[in-house]
Amino acid sequence: MLLDEVDKELEKRGHAFCRYADDCNVYVRSRRAGERVMGLLRQLYAGLRLRINETKSAVDLAWKRKILGYSFWVARDSTVRRRVADKALATMKDRIRDITKRTGGRSIEQVCKRLDEYLRGWKEYYRLADTPRIFDNLDRWIRRRLRAS
Repeated sequence: MLLDEVDKELEKRGHAFCRYADDCNVYVRSRRAGERVMGLLRQLYAGLRLRINETKSAVDLAWKRKILGYSFWVARDSTVRRRVADKALATMKDRIRDITKRTGGRSIEQVCKRLDEYLRGWKEYYRLADTPRIFDNLDRWIRRRLRAS
C-alpha cells in the first residue's frame, strides 16, 4: 500500500512505468529526464522511509535493463518486444546443466521427469517473450545435453 503513493505521483506527472512489488522501471525520453525522475523517486521513497538500492538502480536505455526476468529489444519493424533477460537465460542453462550432468547416477527417465517439471514452469513464466528463435535454439541445446547424458 505504501508504494501506491509513488504510483499516483508518477501517473500524475504522466510517466510510463511498470512496477511489480518493489521492482519498478520508469520510462522517459532522455537521460536528463531519467536523472530528474530518479531524484523524484529518491524523495518519494525517503518520505516513506524506504531506500533505493543504488547498486541495482540506474538511468539507462530500456533494452539494457531487465524487469522480472524480461528485457526488451527493437525489432526490424521498429516495434519494441519482450525477450528473456540474459541473466535469466544463463541461470536457466546452469540449472539444465545441473539436471543433465553425467555424474548424477540417475536413469534417463528420472532426468527427463526433472527436466519436464522445471521446463514447464520456466516456459509458462516466459511465454510472453517474443523470441521464438531463442526457444528453438534452447530446445536443440537441451536435446543435445540429453543425448550426451
